Amino acid sequence: MLKMDSVRSQLDSKFKQASSDFQTAAKNMNGMSMGDWLTFHQHMKQYSSATWAANQEVTLNHNLARSIINDGR
Repeated sequence: MLKMDSVRSQLDSKFKQASSDFQTAAKNMNGMSMGDWLTFHQHMKQYSSATWAANQEVTLNHNLARSIINDGR
């Protein structure tokens, strides 16, 4: 069974890597070559996916906590 801490750790690691790759790709764009744009676009999609996954994890934790609180009433 997966522990939430390990899931959060993996999400954080993937998010940091995607963010770093995205920033590096943006800084390394030399002109308007197709290769630079494709690399930038690929890293932008990875960053977007990592952001979505992190937001889903936060939403899940919030909903679980809210359900626990509501069941305790």
